This record gives sequence, C-alpha cells and structure tokens, in this order.
Amino acid sequence: MKVTRIDAHHVVLPLVQPYKLSSRYGTVTEAHAVVVELHTDEGLVGLGEANPMPPFTQESWGSVFAAIRGYLGPGLLGRDPTDLLAVNATFDAVLSGNLLAKGALDVAMWDLLGKALGVPVHKILGGALRDSVPLLWPLGSGTAEQDLHRIRRKMHEGYRTFMIKMGALPIATEVERVKAIESTFGGRIRVNVDANQGWDLPGTLSFMDATGDCSLDFVEQPVPRNQAWALTPIRSRATHPISADEGVQSLDDATMLASRHLVDVFSLKISKNGGILRSRNIALIAQAFGLKCLVNSMIELGISQAAGLQLAATIPNLLDCGHCFMSTLRLKGDVTDFADFIQEAVVHLPPGPGLGIALDRERLEHYSRASISLGP
Repeated sequence: MKVTRIDAHHVVLPLVQPYKLSSRYGTVTEAHAVVVELHTDEGLVGLGEANPMPPFTQESWGSVFAAIRGYLGPGLLGRDPTDLLAVNATFDAVLSGNLLAKGALDVAMWDLLGKALGVPVHKILGGALRDSVPLLWPLGSGTAEQDLHRIRRKMHEGYRTFMIKMGALPIATEVERVKAIESTFGGRIRVNVDANQGWDLPGTLSFMDATGDCSLDFVEQPVPRNQAWALTPIRSRATHPISADEGVQSLDDATMLASRHLVDVFSLKISKNGGILRSRNIALIAQAFGLKCLVNSMIELGISQAAGLQLAATIPNLLDCGHCFMSTLRLKGDVTDFADFIQEAVVHLPPGPGLGIALDRERLEHYSRASISLGP
C-alpha cells in the first residue's frame, strides 16, 4: 500500500457555549482543527486531525499546513503508511518539533493500518482492557453558584467526574469554589481542577494549604510549563496529586518529569503529544514510573477523540475516573459520527476497523475554511 494523495482541511466549528479558561488563554468560542486525509493506491483513506489552539499550542492551523506541505507530506507520498516507525522517524529527521502536524499524519496512518488489517486500532496496540470509558465534564471559570448549578445539571445526564477550570480568578475565590463543591456534593462526584498555567508558586501553595481537607483527584498544570523547578516545592507541600498537561508534550518532557518525581499524573492529548505512537510511549513512561494517565482533549473533532479512545482502551494505568471524550458534544456539529458512540455520559469503543468512525464529507466541506492537497 502506498500513499498517493494527502488532503488537509482547516475546519472551524463554533462551540455551543463560550468556554472561559484561565487568564492565559481567555475565552474560547470556536474550535479550529486541521483534518487530514491520506489516500492510498488500494482505495483506503486514513483520517487524522490536528488541534491547534495558540497560545496553548505553539502551532497554528497555518503552521500545520506549512509543515505538511513543505516538509512532512512530500516524504510521505509514495511511502507505505503502515511502516509507522520508519515514517515517524523520517518526520523527525526532516523537521523538529511540530508535534501537531506529525500527530495528524500519525493518526491517519494508524487508521489506515487498522483498515488494511480489518481490525480496530486498539487490537494493534495489544487489545482493549476496557470497552467503554466514563466521560468527564469540564466547567469553565465562574462563580461557586454557577459551578453548583452546572454540576447538578450534568449529574442528571449521568456525569460523575468534573474538571473545574481555574487560573482566571483570585486564589481565595478558587478555594471558595472547591469548598462549595465539597460541602454540597461530598463523595458523590469526582473533582479535579485545572489552572492552565495560571498560577505562580505562592498561589499554588496557598491553594494547596487551603483545600487540604477537600477531595480532589489532582491539580493540573498550576504553574507555567517552563517553571518545572516550581514543582519541587509544590509537591513537597501538595495536599493533592499533581498533573502535567502543557508541561508534558514530548518524550523528553515525560522522561524529565517522571524521573525527577515532579508529578503524579500525565494528561495525554493525542494532538498535543504528536499522535498515537508518541502518546502511547508517554503512557509507557508513566507506567514505568508509577504515574497515572488522564486521557484529556483539546477542543477536538471526532477524529482526535476516536484516536484518544483507541489508546485509552489499552492503558493499564488509566485513572479511575471520567476522561475527556465529550468534546464533540460541546460543538455545534462535527465532521464525524463519534458522538453516536456516547450514551449516558459513557463512550463505547466503535466496532469498526481503524479508528472506527465515519467522515461526514458534506459537513467537512461546509465547515472547511481552507484546504491544501499534495499529489495528483
């Protein structure tokens, strides 16, 4: 099997509701994605997706286009996409970084490999340890009263794990939010908080001290990713486990954080971490050092969500809580049928080969803003 053509589409989808993150990221109102199609001489088409979201990511949709068109795509045309290790090595040889662009192509190659073999991707990864995963629901920055209202509403839909976005409000206000949730819901739900790099060292320590009597699964990325030094004093006084998200992008990041025992959890994102192959390797590093994994998401379409689910099904050190497979439910539409596999706040593994999802070409064309094509 050979790759004969590569198509990439910049897709923009509005969110159902604006999503207020930390002071660093502001409020998000739409999702930007690059959807990749790898066409082959055997008629199979592999789907991939990149999820650029500056400044969370260093890549934009334009840079993903440029990386694919100028560097990664030409080296993939005419290659056998099932030679995953060799092709990924070629990507790294011709272009450093650019994990989102590499990840979109990597996911499409895994999709092709599964379709060629007639099996889901999780079978190629060694087989599923679970056939379904409960969903997490994220709450944007807001007041304690808003949090309680949102949690009650989503509990009626079956959700039992909630990620509380922080980093935009004073620490005292964030503490009030956690304490209100704890006093109202007690042990009936699972809660974690994500500061999205929005705190500094003193603020993080104040939060830890003030919420020590509350039950949190973890505190995610409290300080900027370039301040790993701050994680040592934070972890020495931590009253909750620490998760790395922006701080764990590459294999080097994962090795440094795990070997120095700076965090307890890796937040995996298929697009951020460069595809299924690299994400799996990061999960293996976590397992080797006794860390847990959360399968998180950007604001994604169904291709990245399906890729994350295929991997999550195989991870033995997956956190025992809800995970982030609700992304397409937050969009006013999607270009795949991934949402069809979600029932009552649980996502089920698609039975089909590859990623197991179908592309809605009419919606893809409707939401596309720009496209490039390599090959005949």
